[in-house]
Amino acid sequence: MEPLRFESPVVERPRFRFAPGRVTPRPGAVTVLMGANGSGKSTALRVAAGLLRPTSGAVLVDGIDVATRSPWQRAARIAFVPQRTAVAAPFTVRDVVALGRVARPAAPGRIDGALDAVGLAHRAHDPFATLSGGQQQRVALARAVAQLEPTGILLLDEAFAAIDPSETVAMVRLVRRVAGQGATVLAVAHDLALACALADDAWVLRDGITAAFGAAGDVLDPGRVGTLLGVHAVSAIGAAGGRVLAPDYRTTMPPS
Repeated sequence: MEPLRFESPVVERPRFRFAPGRVTPRPGAVTVLMGANGSGKSTALRVAAGLLRPTSGAVLVDGIDVATRSPWQRAARIAFVPQRTAVAAPFTVRDVVALGRVARPAAPGRIDGALDAVGLAHRAHDPFATLSGGQQQRVALARAVAQLEPTGILLLDEAFAAIDPSETVAMVRLVRRVAGQGATVLAVAHDLALACALADDAWVLRDGITAAFGAAGDVLDPGRVGTLLGVHAVSAIGAAGGRVLAPDYRTTMPPS
């Protein structure tokens, strides 16, 4: 039984319809979710997290409609990192990470280990509000890592957008390590190079519909990216592990 399966969920909104059909992200792999702004990427994650109920169809977690699960049951299986993490209470960094264990037994070692994994153990007792936006996103990822069990589901909504490139490398390694331990990872990304480095599989949405889903090497191919994402791409690096793409902005620049 697949941990996560989209069974033709439909979300109706004014002037937008999310209807991706049947999609099954693989356990033990990172599926990168891409598409233009407004294509339904965040909607897909919110439906998968049980935060948005489809008008028809369903997202199944362990074969059960996630919308029928209680918040505690969902938190025991799904960790969600939103685009921006807001914490209204005067919590420390460690307090925020500890919230990831709310539906699980207390595990101080997991909390400390997650902070160490994102390079913020030295800020554990600082007020969360004093951190930069990128550091706060790293704390949010640490909270998810502390929460997640090895075969859990990790949902990332542009989790790397505010993080410096040097730190992004470490975060990509962390997410890939989590997937390697058996988690199902679904991650929204806009950056082509990041998507290539992160992804085992790729899912492209266009206007709420699945335009492509499959192995990253097939979907994120220079010959397909232009059609799927509307940007000409070039192969920046050819490595044994696969191709890394970058947008070719020269096509948009006026001749010199």
